[in-house]
Amino acid sequence: MKRATDLYGLRFESKFDELLGTGLKEKTFTYFYGEKISGIINQLSLNSVRYFGGRALFVDAGNTADPYSIRREADLKNKDSARTRKLLQSIEVMRVFTCHQLASFVIEQLPALLQKNADDENPIKFVGVSGFDFVFSEEDSSKQEIANLQSLIASKLRDISEKENGVLFVVASSKQKSLHFLPNCDIAIEVYDARRDGKTRTALIRHPSRQGQELEM
Repeated sequence: MKRATDLYGLRFESKFDELLGTGLKEKTFTYFYGEKISGIINQLSLNSVRYFGGRALFVDAGNTADPYSIRREADLKNKDSARTRKLLQSIEVMRVFTCHQLASFVIEQLPALLQKNADDENPIKFVGVSGFDFVFSEEDSSKQEIANLQSLIASKLRDISEKENGVLFVVASSKQKSLHFLPNCDIAIEVYDARRDGKTRTALIRHPSRQGQELEM
């Protein structure tokens, strides 16, 4: 008998599940981009801890971590203050303020942190990198340096998602599309406002079986 999470993976509890036909499968790297992606890593961090246990690591590059909305959502589901507190304590936020801080953490510090993660009694099972494009600016770095750093970060996140290190899900998000993240992810989802009617839509830009699917949010 399989658990629901074995069958459906990490669910969003929103129309993203309808778009995907299921949740996010284990050992995958998912990339979201678009102007209206705020809150996605907050929700997935909470759902990962709630349904898969362990800890969630929220790498916040775009100042999008919102503990108040996470707590509100957790309270609505649990109506149990002790359990809500435990959930919140299981979501660790790492804030970065420059592209070099982000690159250093993802490329060097994170792999070292995960070396013994699989054997930890309370392992990190979710890694989310939110709003990474916020820390990249052509005023501070050349286009070539931005391309190199984003390629290295994306490649390392893909590597982390594939290793047997205890991490089940890796998710990244940015408002602006990164051509360096697209080839490295298993799933890419764009959220955008349709020019025709102005309604918010979401599209599977990259997916092993449902690529091209679109849905009105």
